[in-house]
Amino acid sequence: KIILTLVGILLLIGIAGGFYLLSLVRRLPDPALFDQRQVAQSTKIYDHTGEVLLYELYGEQKRTVIAFEEIPKFLKQATLIIEDDGFYYHPAFDWRSIVRALIKNLTQRRIVQGGSTISQQLAKNAFLSPERTFSRKIRELFLAFQLEKRYTKDEVFNLYLNQIPYGSNAYGIEAAAQTFFQKNAKNLNLAEAALLASLPKAPTYYSPWGAHKDELLERKNYILDKMFKERYITKKQMEESKKTDLQLAPQAVSIKAPHFVITIQDYLNNRYGENFVRNAGLRVITTLDWDLQQ
Repeated sequence: KIILTLVGILLLIGIAGGFYLLSLVRRLPDPALFDQRQVAQSTKIYDHTGEVLLYELYGEQKRTVIAFEEIPKFLKQATLIIEDDGFYYHPAFDWRSIVRALIKNLTQRRIVQGGSTISQQLAKNAFLSPERTFSRKIRELFLAFQLEKRYTKDEVFNLYLNQIPYGSNAYGIEAAAQTFFQKNAKNLNLAEAALLASLPKAPTYYSPWGAHKDELLERKNYILDKMFKERYITKKQMEESKKTDLQLAPQAVSIKAPHFVITIQDYLNNRYGENFVRNAGLRVITTLDWDLQQ
């Protein structure tokens, strides 16, 4: 009787658990529609050459989507090193990271560590809220599996690098490169790439303009150490990048030829609507000759 009772209890627990899981994943978005999402991108106003950026218009998220090939190889390596070094070898989850996170969370009696893979982070940032709950974690795992069924590893990684927040309203690596270094991602050097790869874990805490810059630089150097250890870079590259003087962009709204730009902005808003202009990723070439204007 005792055995039958135990079996009955286990069956009830299993059925209840199954219904609970079903309720969590029943209303999840379909990752197959990921590439059909209308992702907000910043509108940029340039001079007549299309090279001098006069102003960037954006809503809540400043973003410019770029191709995987435009992202430097060492930036991808730096990101993998610090976020998910086994990304190309494990499935949508890494059971070792989950076990480590589970032990940490149980000892702290709250969720303090996630153990998320790049696929899980993409699922969370694209489809879910940032709340730290076990139910969200289950939904995150399910979506991560679905993403990896639909897309290749390179495609998932590219979506991640164009989606992830880097702080200061910069979403995606191109916006981060422009925000913090005023250059395109493809032109970043190794030290700059390692610094940007340090940000996604805690973009506000590690902000280059914040109070924890020393910790950010330590994290950057840790990435460089690991890149050398994994033979992604040479010892000379590591040492030189640690000594590189990083020229951060000023923390200010950058606008060139403001009266001219505001006139262009008003024209665009009147013609297309303000919300569309802020989120459609327009590339606006104007008649202004910036060099002559100087």
